[in-house]
Amino acid sequence: MSRTKTTITPHILKEVQQLAEQGFNNIQIGKSLNIAVQTLSTNRELKEVIQIGKMELAKKVTKSVLDTLEDDSSMKQLLVKRLCLFNPIIDIKKPINASDALSNLSTATKQYANGLINESQLKTIEAVSNSYAKTYEVTELEERITRLEELADER
Repeated sequence: MSRTKTTITPHILKEVQQLAEQGFNNIQIGKSLNIAVQTLSTNRELKEVIQIGKMELAKKVTKSVLDTLEDDSSMKQLLVKRLCLFNPIIDIKKPINASDALSNLSTATKQYANGLINESQLKTIEAVSNSYAKTYEVTELEERITRLEELADER
């Protein structure tokens, strides 16, 4: 079966979202609807409806699990934290300087302390932020050295 270029219509978007809500991954959605997996991964509209579908599935599963633990609130909290049932919104921005990278690290640390993100997410943000900070600091240092050398050459 050969694939043709997929025209993204409201009907296709709805079908993709429904399959994502049922737990289908991109490969399964692609096979079901004869859409290239690459298209599902690169098209902004398709990516958005897949994410919406996954979030709806997560809500349904979470509600079901929490309903079964209705009488045991401590078990609910433990389960939610350990399984990361809710996709947290991590409030960081793309760093354009070392200060931004360190600000992201500070934000992530606060979110971890408040139980909004898990340790794995914190470590990932920490590694990326530290890498950005070092890169920006080295770049800034090189620029300063270059300026000092230029000033020394002028004298």
